[in-house]
Amino acid sequence: MSDSHTTELPKADPTPLGIFSFAVTTVIANLYNVGAGVPPGGGGDILQGFALWYGGIVQILAGMWCMHRGNTWDATAFSSFGAYWAAYGYMFFPGSGMIESYASYPPEVLRNAKGTYLIVWALMAIILTVGASRSTYSTIVMLFMLDVHLISMSIYEFGHYDIGAWPQILGGAFGLICGLIAFWNGSAVFWAATNGHIHLPVGHVRRESKSSIIV
Repeated sequence: MSDSHTTELPKADPTPLGIFSFAVTTVIANLYNVGAGVPPGGGGDILQGFALWYGGIVQILAGMWCMHRGNTWDATAFSSFGAYWAAYGYMFFPGSGMIESYASYPPEVLRNAKGTYLIVWALMAIILTVGASRSTYSTIVMLFMLDVHLISMSIYEFGHYDIGAWPQILGGAFGLICGLIAFWNGSAVFWAATNGHIHLPVGHVRRESKSSIIV
């Protein structure tokens, strides 16, 4: 009688997928916010597709896979901001009826509703920032940029500023930096996981930590 051995295949790390889905959508959205190649705030249907699918559904899936691996922070962050982007994409998706439902109200009502949406997500981002304060410096800076981005964009909506006004440009700039740092963080994890020859510094705050908070 021979002994049977079951070989368990190594589990892939979903963290790079979660970071890259956040990074790609954030960079695209904020290039549009600062008016790179399009009028400030432009982008329309192109952004909606990325927000709903890659930034939304794919990032949510990455969060669920992180939950399965026991990475609580990663699971919470990816699932939450995956839902943020999915909701944003659906909000402006043709036929959703969400924007059209405000047609009978003054324009300020829709702006205030969007401002409320953004400021509550800013609170969520601040909570995540505090929760990552013992992870890596690159993660902390990325999240701080996200905090400022969301607060600036909520000011833009609550203040009823015109398209291209300073809060939108400022928020877009901080969001763009946030997305670029996310690309850095995602590359650091991805290249390390694939035995790449490039190892990007991320500045570990607490090296003995076993948590997989981003990197």
